[in-house]
Amino acid sequence: MSKEAAEQHKANGNKLFAEKQFQEAIKEYTNAIIKDASVPVYYTNRAICYLKLEKYDQVISDCRKAIELDPQLVKAYYLLGQALTEKKQHTEALNKLKIGYQLAIQQKVKYVNDILQALLLARKKKWEDDEAIRLEKESELLRYVKGLIEKERKELLEKEGTDEEAVDTINYNIDERLRKVENVFVQSRENATRRDIPDAYLDKISFNIMHDPVFTPDGITYERQSLLDHFKRNGYFDPITRKACKESDLVPNLSLREAIEDFLKDNGWAADY
Repeated sequence: MSKEAAEQHKANGNKLFAEKQFQEAIKEYTNAIIKDASVPVYYTNRAICYLKLEKYDQVISDCRKAIELDPQLVKAYYLLGQALTEKKQHTEALNKLKIGYQLAIQQKVKYVNDILQALLLARKKKWEDDEAIRLEKESELLRYVKGLIEKERKELLEKEGTDEEAVDTINYNIDERLRKVENVFVQSRENATRRDIPDAYLDKISFNIMHDPVFTPDGITYERQSLLDHFKRNGYFDPITRKACKESDLVPNLSLREAIEDFLKDNGWAADY
């Protein structure tokens, strides 16, 4: 009876969710959990509502419980990764989304592209936050160095007193040193700006940067999911060579994947290219 009652609460929650009554849906999913706490879907359904309401701590809690009950539940990893991204827990977010992506490929879930996009967004946000920290540290260092130089100016000027020629020389030399220091930091920022994405890193179907590059038997590399989508739409053949090719023929391009990951660490903006 409790299982039947739990399923009824779930159905009620689904209806309320479809009507965007997220708070009321949460109450129904909570009642379902009270009736039967062993069903992981009740937790992920509630987590989706919490995600809509931007209650990320609750999303994380529910998804961890769902994964505890079912370590193969793709949706739990997907939602957990999104919530962790919003909480700026980037390393774990990437880890969970990668697990979710691999499980999605294995289980052939329909929303694998959504997981891939969440993974790329997590990469981008991690880079943006890391870049903000780097720039702040760089700015602090520049202020510190300029402060030392200005302190030296003050000491030298106090030492020279009213000798106008000496004062002018000191100010000129100090200003030149400040200019050179600022140029060094400007050059550093320019070196960290966007670089061209190597063509080899871009999928030949979607033209997006690849996350999971794979070889076809003809040695051509594509994004795995782009190729799987192509198979569904057009048939089992290589889009470029037109030769027969199926999913079991695909081989991960591990060296390229590693190169792309290294590139994204320094150029996270490219994740949404």
